[in-house]
Amino acid sequence: MKLYLTGILFIFLVSFKPQKTKNKIITIDPYLSFQNYEHFKRLTLSSPDSHIEYLNGFDFKWGYSYKIRVTETKLDEAYSDGTQYEYKLNRIVSETKMPDSSQFTLFLDSDRYYYELDSSEQHMNATFKEINDSTYLYFEKVEIEVPNKLKSQFKEIVSGEKTRMGHFTYVNEKRIRLVRF
Repeated sequence: MKLYLTGILFIFLVSFKPQKTKNKIITIDPYLSFQNYEHFKRLTLSSPDSHIEYLNGFDFKWGYSYKIRVTETKLDEAYSDGTQYEYKLNRIVSETKMPDSSQFTLFLDSDRYYYELDSSEQHMNATFKEINDSTYLYFEKVEIEVPNKLKSQFKEIVSGEKTRMGHFTYVNEKRIRLVRF
């Protein structure tokens, strides 16, 4: 019995690899990034100094750059989508409003999924929801104002005829303005 328990303890200790965890301060960009995820497309956090894509409890605002203290945990094995790290928010160190005239790019695509959905599910595929004739909600994450001179090109994207990279400025923490393609 003693040999049996010793064997189990040995197997446990050999197979147990403690996760590598560290506290660090990272930067969060003032815009979200378009990502081609494993089975669909989405908007994620963008950081020049970490692999962060999502952070539970973090209230992101468009046009604000952040320094945040997080606990970063390297996973023993990467998830099927390639995720290698998990993050826990400890605190916001700084929140800096960017000038409204600051420009950034964001990819525009009307389809959330890579494959065709049947007609009863097609509404789940749409990334744009029209708020009015010049404003659209994108991925339920940001409102996009479209100037008159760009409406016809933008409608080609909304209809699924094209995908394009757009250049934007900030209006407020929930809205951006398309300035050019």
